[in-house]
Amino acid sequence: MAKGKVKQQPSHYPVLPFHLIRLGQLLASLVVSGIMFYFIYHLAHGSYKVPWTFRLLLAVSLLTLITLTLTILFYFCRALNPFFNMTLNIGLCVLWALSWSLLTWYMSGTLLHKCNTKNWKDDSGTMVCRIYKALFSFALLGLLSTISALLLDIIVRRRQSKRGTYNAMQDIKLAANDPIDPYQHGGDMPAHNVNITRPFRAQQPIEPQRGEYTVPVEQQSYDTGYHTGYGNGH
Repeated sequence: MAKGKVKQQPSHYPVLPFHLIRLGQLLASLVVSGIMFYFIYHLAHGSYKVPWTFRLLLAVSLLTLITLTLTILFYFCRALNPFFNMTLNIGLCVLWALSWSLLTWYMSGTLLHKCNTKNWKDDSGTMVCRIYKALFSFALLGLLSTISALLLDIIVRRRQSKRGTYNAMQDIKLAANDPIDPYQHGGDMPAHNVNITRPFRAQQPIEPQRGEYTVPVEQQSYDTGYHTGYGNGH
């Protein structure tokens, strides 16, 4: 006999929007963290002070990668709770918004200039200008994708609340609360009525009667027809 397997709890998330949004978060986090490692390495190598904006961007990008890894394991191995995912995305959304705002303020002058040798003197300066603009674009992508993920969590959470919580024993509970069955509230069932389609519901258990054995009245007046001669004087 084959052993029964516990089925995975179905996901409440729509497949395509869920994975597209997460792909945007993943791409933004990889690019931002890579650029931050590059800048921090060269700044530390040149004995320059690393701006707090860079540290915050590195932190939020790494936290996003850790969150994506953790939640995708829940999604495929067990089930991703919308409330849990929403809580994580709220924190990430705040960090992305703060880091992107600081970055915009920090490099506002760079965004308004073209990346050419006229503004940046040489090719190295031009490359740095382009990296800054790429950093700004992918940080914005990280913020927008995280906001989208948070909105998706809210929508899925509301749908889950309307539909109810998943329960593997739902069918059995619905059968136990079937309003069609007249005997579910302790009603008496006629002795001649036996429902063979639902014997576990319609047929009530017969309780054994306990007590001493009594001879029926009919047996007390039973005449065998045998009479001895002694009683009749024969």
